[in-house]
Amino acid sequence: MIELIYSSQEHKATLDVYINMCKEFAKDVSSKTKYNNYKDVLKIILEYHNGYGSGVEENNFYDWLMIIPINLSVATNGFFAGLETKRNRSIIRAYKVVLEEMLQETVDRISLLETTNE
Repeated sequence: MIELIYSSQEHKATLDVYINMCKEFAKDVSSKTKYNNYKDVLKIILEYHNGYGSGVEENNFYDWLMIIPINLSVATNGFFAGLETKRNRSIIRAYKVVLEEMLQETVDRISLLETTNE
């Protein structure tokens, strides 16, 4: 995984938990090949996060903080939708519920972050 840019240690801890949870869920319900495809999408999201702000009109701190949770949630839900079958439906749906709860918790924690220099 690429080295991420964080606003603080709290930001790092919050994102690391969320990213690792999403990766573990995706790994649990997919083949190695599909999981590698998922990691490719994750890499794109992380690169976008790290590069945000280099554009002329990209300089909103709050938007930057939310790039990973929002985009990773959408990507993971889309990944799950593509994998869902009758056989794995219950586990996929359970993961989706946990993912939604964790997204809300992550967004709540990030929204409380203050701009400080560490």
